[in-house]
Amino acid sequence: MFKRDNYSSGYSNPDKFCGKHFKDRFEKFQQHFFDGEPMQSARRQQFFPVNIVENKEFFEVQLFAAGRKKEQFQVSIQEGVLKILCTANRQDNSIDYIYKEEAGLAFEREFQLNEQVLTDNVQASFEDGVLTVILPKDLEKVARPQEVVID
Repeated sequence: MFKRDNYSSGYSNPDKFCGKHFKDRFEKFQQHFFDGEPMQSARRQQFFPVNIVENKEFFEVQLFAAGRKKEQFQVSIQEGVLKILCTANRQDNSIDYIYKEEAGLAFEREFQLNEQVLTDNVQASFEDGVLTVILPKDLEKVARPQEVVID
């Protein structure tokens, strides 16, 4: 197929092409690509984006985790911290990937809650790869807007 060293030389002035470290960066890319290693290191935590919405009655946390199943999640609140845990995906050894970025690792996300959240009636659901956590507000603790008189 390809040989690693075919593309690492041949440019007449590598310092003018994408900076002085192009050769090092390109060789690192080749190592990841040709050795079958994913570009994302297992040492780094996978990134799962989160949206947080606030309205008058509740906060809504949406965690986007495509490819995961509802059974992999655990949602808990302890000492004012919302914790979302997800276990690792089971590896299917019958699949022969030529390149794989989604490592299927376990992950954890934590969110500090404010005093407005009622932790007794929290609800969670998982649909279409999105975990949604509804955190109702304690309406007695919600600060009411105050009008300020202008002199």
